[in-house]
Order: sequence, then structure tokens, then C-alpha cells
Amino acid sequence: MKKIYSFIKKDKVFLISLIFAIFSMFIIPPSIAYFDYINWKVLIIMFTIMIAVSGIYETHFFDYIATKLVMHLKNIKWIGLMIVLATFFLAMMLTNDAVLLTLIPFTIFITKHTHQEKHAITILILQTIAANMGSALTPMGDPQNIYLYAFFHIPFSTFLSVTFPITILGLLLIVMTLVIKIPSSSCELNITTPPVDIKRLFLYLLILINALFNILRVVPEIYTILITLILMLLFGRHLLKRVDFHLLLTFTAFFIFTGNLSQMSSIQNFVSGLLNTRNSVFFSGIIASQFISNVPAAVLLSTFTPITLWQPLLQGVNIGSMGTIIASLASLITFKYVMRDYPYEIKKYLLNYSILSIIFMVIISSIIFLFF
Repeated sequence: MKKIYSFIKKDKVFLISLIFAIFSMFIIPPSIAYFDYINWKVLIIMFTIMIAVSGIYETHFFDYIATKLVMHLKNIKWIGLMIVLATFFLAMMLTNDAVLLTLIPFTIFITKHTHQEKHAITILILQTIAANMGSALTPMGDPQNIYLYAFFHIPFSTFLSVTFPITILGLLLIVMTLVIKIPSSSCELNITTPPVDIKRLFLYLLILINALFNILRVVPEIYTILITLILMLLFGRHLLKRVDFHLLLTFTAFFIFTGNLSQMSSIQNFVSGLLNTRNSVFFSGIIASQFISNVPAAVLLSTFTPITLWQPLLQGVNIGSMGTIIASLASLITFKYVMRDYPYEIKKYLLNYSILSIIFMVIISSIIFLFF
């Protein structure tokens, strides 16, 4: 019981979602219909990507790419730019949280190694925003994207056409800010590329491709989960320890909560009445993300959003990843490292992150609202 209590208490977002789900069960008693609430495709895709990315992480592939990009550079401005760009593009395929878990420690190591720690906070902030903006492009980049892509059955090319303006605007703002804020300063960087376990990398890439085939609707969910489980049990059972079960259970709890809400006609009619225009859905996605983060916001709002208005919801929750520190769960990863390695810089980090990401959010949301 102590282990169960500790597991539940560990993740606050999961705890809140669980409380909401349990509360809704008193209004709509549990039944076989609960299984229809759960989007199994989303859970299978997320589980498969978690296994694949955790395995790739162990092969030191991320470290290899990042090291190769910066090892010959002699200026902190260009080192910082390469790290931020690597974060941006890797997040498109390998989820923003996984990339940050690898490249945030790498950034801290590089800035300490080159005695450029005074620029670490700026690089970490832009790196975090880059992870959220890069991952916004693809269905597999973010948990909320995986969910909305499956929930609304969005065609892959259509999905990219909707998210591309957000990502490209984010990239331009990030690069411009870094070039302006990080001065040109010579530094010595003597590092070597870490060895990569090619055999295991190939295996985990197969698992990732397996997930991508399901996302592209080439392989059914049942085959995806079977292939993942077989490969994992044969070659990587230890990877189960790296799966974010809190996130999977958070989705499950929100599926139950929103499923029960949709059965309450008064709530269904009221909220659906509020989310009946492009503007209301777009800004609801941005605002809700600031308070409950964009993953729960996507699940909650999608339940009451008409299928014809999926586009502003997708745009809203992705733009909403910026703003407050809790707007994106991935942003909390960086914050944890800042608290550990730069405890004296916490206020500076929170202030600068909030100001910069709110400015980015206002600029991008204004352009998307007016022209897209």
C-alpha cells in the first residue's frame, strides 16, 4: 500500500486526473461502457514510442548527434545554436520530453566545460521552447498531438499543413533571440563522441518505425502492440522501468472523466455551446493549457469540440505549450535540472522563461489567428 500511495502521490497531474475520474464515477457509475471511453490507439502508440525512445536513449545516439554537431565549434553562440537546433529537429520524431532528458544535461555539461555558465540559463530556456515548437509539427512529437491525431482521425499530410506555420514561426523567433542574446565568445571544447551501440539502436529504431506505421495507419493497433511486446520481452525487458506510466494513467483517467462528462447532457450542452466557433476553441486551447498543461487541455476540450473545429484546437494547445512553466509537461523537465544544478538561478529562470515564452506565444498566436 505504501508503494501504491507513493506512486499516486509522485505525479501531481496524475493525482488530479485520478481525483476527477473518481469523482465522475459517483455521478456515472462504472460500467462496460467505460472501455469505450478509452482511446486504446493513443495508449498503444505512446507506450511503443516510450519503449523505443528509452532504448535509443540508452545507446547514446542522442549524445553522439549532439557531440558531433558542436565538437568542432569554437564559439559559444554557435555551440548554443547547434544544441538548440538539435533539440528542435530531434523533438519532431522522438518526443520533446525524451530529447530534453538527453540534451538538457548535455547543455549543462558543455557550458560548464567551456566556462560559459553565464549563458546556460538563456540556452536552456530557448532549448525548452525549441523542444515544444519542434515537437508541435508531427503527430508523434507530443502526447497531445498523438491524442488529437487519433481522436479526430486527421490525415497525416493535413496535420503537418496545420502545425507547420506554428513550428516555422517558433524556429525563426528562437534563432533570432539566440543570435541576439548570446554574444560571440571564443571557447575551447575538447570532447570526444561517445560510442553508439549500433545493434541495439537498429532494434529500437524498428520499434519506433512500428509506432510510425501505426500513426500512418499502415499497421493496426493490435499488430503494433504485439510487435512491441515481443521485441521488448526478447531484448529489452528492463525498458519497462523507463516507461512513463504516470502519463499513460493520466490519459486513462482523463478519458474516464471526460467520457463521463459527455454523458451528462446539461454539461455537454453548456460546454459544447461555448466551443462552437473557431475563436472560442483556439483561445480555449491556449488559456486552458496555461493552468492544466496542454495534454489534459487537449483531452478535456476535444470531448466537446465539434469535429469540424479540430484545427483551432490543435493549434491552440500547441501554441499553449508556451506561457506558464506548467503549460507543457516537458517544460518541467528543464526546470527540475535548473533547480538541481542552478538553485541560485531559479527566480531568474522562471522570470526569463515566462517573459520570453509569453512574448513568443502572443506573436505566434496573433499571426496564426490572423492569417491561418
